[in-house]
Amino acid sequence: MKKQKNNLIDIHSELLWRRYLLKDKNGRIIETEDQLYHRVAYVAASAEFESQYGATDEHVKDTADKFYQLMAEKKFLPNSPALMNASRENGMLSACFVLPIEDSIDGIFTTVKNTALIQKAGGGTGFSFDRLRPTGDLVTSSGGTTSGPISFMKVLSEATNAIQQGAFRRGANMGCMSIHHPDILNFINAKQNPAAFNNFNISVKVPDSFMKGLFKNPDAIHVVTNLRTGKKYALPRSVKAKSYTLSDLIPIKKATIESCFTIQETWDIIVKNAWSNGEPGILFEDEINRTNTTPHIGRIESTNPCGEQPLLPYEACILGSIDVSKYVDTGRMDLDWDKLAEAIDFSVRFLDNMIDVNHYPIPEIRETTLSNRRIGLGIMGFAHALVLLGIRYGCDKSIEFAGKLVSFIKKHAHKTSELLAKERGCFPNWKGSIWDVKYHRPMRNATCSTIAPTGSISRIAGTSSGIEPIYSITTKSRILDGQEFIQLDPLVEKLGTEQGWLTERVRELLIRGALPRDIPEIPSKLAEVLVTAHEVSPEEHVLIQAACQHHTDNAVSKTANLPTEAIIEDVDKVFRLAFELNCKGITVYRDKSRDNQVISTVHESATAKIQPRPRVRTTTGKTTKFRMGCGTLYVTVNKDENGLCEVFSNLGKAGGCPAQSEATCRAISAGIRSGVDPQVMVEQLKSIRCPSTITRRKDNKDITVLSCPDAIAKALEEVIGQKSDSLASTVSNLCPECKNPLRREANCNVCDVCGYSKCG
Repeated sequence: MKKQKNNLIDIHSELLWRRYLLKDKNGRIIETEDQLYHRVAYVAASAEFESQYGATDEHVKDTADKFYQLMAEKKFLPNSPALMNASRENGMLSACFVLPIEDSIDGIFTTVKNTALIQKAGGGTGFSFDRLRPTGDLVTSSGGTTSGPISFMKVLSEATNAIQQGAFRRGANMGCMSIHHPDILNFINAKQNPAAFNNFNISVKVPDSFMKGLFKNPDAIHVVTNLRTGKKYALPRSVKAKSYTLSDLIPIKKATIESCFTIQETWDIIVKNAWSNGEPGILFEDEINRTNTTPHIGRIESTNPCGEQPLLPYEACILGSIDVSKYVDTGRMDLDWDKLAEAIDFSVRFLDNMIDVNHYPIPEIRETTLSNRRIGLGIMGFAHALVLLGIRYGCDKSIEFAGKLVSFIKKHAHKTSELLAKERGCFPNWKGSIWDVKYHRPMRNATCSTIAPTGSISRIAGTSSGIEPIYSITTKSRILDGQEFIQLDPLVEKLGTEQGWLTERVRELLIRGALPRDIPEIPSKLAEVLVTAHEVSPEEHVLIQAACQHHTDNAVSKTANLPTEAIIEDVDKVFRLAFELNCKGITVYRDKSRDNQVISTVHESATAKIQPRPRVRTTTGKTTKFRMGCGTLYVTVNKDENGLCEVFSNLGKAGGCPAQSEATCRAISAGIRSGVDPQVMVEQLKSIRCPSTITRRKDNKDITVLSCPDAIAKALEEVIGQKSDSLASTVSNLCPECKNPLRREANCNVCDVCGYSKCG
């Protein structure tokens, strides 16, 4: 593994080694990074062979060389599945999928099967649960009642967990539900438990009519509709948010303001939950469908897991991103627009080619995807580009620049798509699309541009992610022997070294958290623009997103990062502003909010005390035997459906300290079920020494521990190590690979220590 000069781990190389480079059947790496880019470039260029589009071998080679150059110089990278799977047998190259869920057992489990096929190959899936009838509704075939959408959401979540072991990367889902579905309160509160649905992002679909009601008549009764029967209901305030059924609802004709949730109150529940743990997000479904380029084919119901790619049912999309920071001409303090235009041209061609050489996991996806040929070219390195141009993220000039940049990309992407249409033909669903009816313009692709989060590929490129601000000037990394170091943002490291101001003193000050503007050695003009996510106001986050969305075909993945001290009203303002500025969706994340207990009922205070989740009737576990100085200790570590849940011990021989061991285990169990990292427990108990055990250990090689607490720590550690997901399923804000805290960025969980990232 490659290391930097200061002996810090090169996360770029670590990511490639762990996830992207080809391995043989024994897990040994059999290609270099350079060979990876040649492999992917050739697969993309191979679509142009004479049998397909009339290209000669020489043309294909030249095209492959240009694709290779873009990737090798980290100026453009496609989404992760394309890097991982290109040239593999049945290699799936798309990252984004949406699957329908029909209101039948057969339809639901067909979706479960299709989800498994997609996620095993590295794709992410989005679902709308609108079509599923509400909890307690009639099942005519059996005469019983339905268990409701959330129960089937759990099935999909468990399927995702089950297939992760053999998948190329961890599965991720997006769950969407209309605010007018009868189960909406259940859905909004589905992720109050940090361990629940840890592979799902959830978003509430909000139409214009609801938002207009919120602004003009917020005290009106919130109406929900059973799509199966068309009957309308109100949600009584007396319902239990996670366990009500259709029979608990009040027919709208009998509903009163005094007893039922209003539009404002339903909105407040969404806002309060988002403030508490970052979910749900909001999708403005009418805005999404206003820009649907193929409305004659159907209405868009859901997005991919990070929200940037609205898709029709059974549709997939392949994404790629250009690192715009590599096109900054610091001499002119502007972008090299001509070279950027050339990169856009080849990037669009690359993505369109990938549609033809892609392997589609099911026939319906192949048919819909080839009929629309939707691609999503976006950007990364936006924050780094602003720094190089001397522009502060969030200021008026940065918002203006964002609009100009993304408009330029959209314009040239459309130009290239039009040229491809003249060479190869329009996408099959062009007739009747807005390109036909409204613009009368031939297009190869139904859409061309998307702003994705670029969690992993931006790290490979050594740049800032998507259109997010720099999250932190310093990040923590770990080398092979487990030693941890603090690294600077790669652009700060580069500029400081080139300009000569990055002395050991400056490095130490930055590591300690000093702001660049408070360090005299850092040039003042640079220090003024080296702002991080929490220095950007909530409104500025939204303004940047809106500026980009206005010029993006699909949607924009962006998180409005709020400081820990942000109040509920701040979230409310962000959501409302996003609607007013015509964003297609919005997600907020308040710093450290996933370390706090969320609201357990819709009426409780946001400062409710942390409580352990209940102990279920049946658990499964592992018992380990330890020889001690005072006898034999048996330690049992159990799990429930949410992960680790309890520890208990038993001394097989009289004597010792059973009362203290029992108390220790009870405390551990309560802590784990409250969301405390089990590794914290291990570190606290490990190496505690007991004189009795230490004395007897000298003459008894069977004694391998230092005390009862040390044995309990070892038993816990064995279970955690036995399955790397066990910790992740217990505490959702810890990295499953290195067990360090995750942070939230663009609907992804990101680890700054090892480079892990996952949407969900």
